[in-house]
Amino acid sequence: MNELIIETIHKYEKPGDFTHAEVTDEMIANAEAILNIKLPEQYITFLKMYGHGGIGGLEVMGFGLTGRMIFVDATLDYREDDLPENLVVIENVDEWLTCIDCDTGKIVSWDFSGYIKEDFDDFDEYLISQMNDVIENM
Repeated sequence: MNELIIETIHKYEKPGDFTHAEVTDEMIANAEAILNIKLPEQYITFLKMYGHGGIGGLEVMGFGLTGRMIFVDATLDYREDDLPENLVVIENVDEWLTCIDCDTGKIVSWDFSGYIKEDFDDFDEYLISQMNDVIENM
């Protein structure tokens, strides 16, 4: 994971911003098996370090304290609304979902009409951008 991300989280994190769930390789493998995808390493690192959450109201889906796979539940729910099988939901932004394209590692926006827009080249780029937006508005 990018050092800037770690430093930024360390500087701005408040109690309760992240679950800091203990995420194991077995939990990751289980999530990947359920969704029939391979998660990018950058996102796996985030999951293992922070579990679920974000600074300043940003909420990146991950694992809850009880081990609940929040991102898996959301992805399965939206697959019923025709979310493509290669996308994994990491953030719900009301009008659209922010997803990881597990075929390319890119971060995309998806809406219920089926429109997909590439937003970022990878998870770290997405997280840095989102955190910078939050910090600017603090």
